[in-house]
Amino acid sequence: MSATAQSLARVHRLSVADYHRMGETGILGPELRTELIDGEIIEMPPIGHPHAGTVKLLANLLKEAVGSAAVLAVQDPVWLDDHSEPLPDIALLRPRSDYYRSGHPGPDEVLLLIEVADSSLRYDREVKIPRYARAGIPEVWLVDLGGSALSIYREPGASGYAQVSKAADLAAVPLPLAGPVVCDLSALF
Repeated sequence: MSATAQSLARVHRLSVADYHRMGETGILGPELRTELIDGEIIEMPPIGHPHAGTVKLLANLLKEAVGSAAVLAVQDPVWLDDHSEPLPDIALLRPRSDYYRSGHPGPDEVLLLIEVADSSLRYDREVKIPRYARAGIPEVWLVDLGGSALSIYREPGASGYAQVSKAADLAAVPLPLAGPVVCDLSALF
């Protein structure tokens, strides 16, 4: 590209509204698994057996632990800002009477996001988790299937999460709910 063309070039970032219109009109077919990150459409790789099974296990363990104290969402969109709407593997959301039928949850409604990573470990850690921190998501768990580890991210800020730790005792992982609620994740690895 010539210097003149470069000086005239503009990058057009899609908004969440643009992204939704593309889905409604069929431009993004239902067979595609995509998410919007910083105005770019990201096609997600197919979900393998270990990833899918881990998401199912976590969803069932979390639902048992939280009961009606939170809404459990599995691979549903979360609105971070006008240009980002990722699909975390699991979200624990503040209870709402409409169960989010009137709109996707935003950062203030999220209690916990969980990403299960095998081939996506670097993308989840370097791309998605920093965006969750900037949006103010209070807690994120990263389940590293290859490394058999659960990393917990807390205290979000503009430059990332101030507190990052590995879960030491999977039999009693505290959940970010009112009151002392723990989840037994000992079957995770």
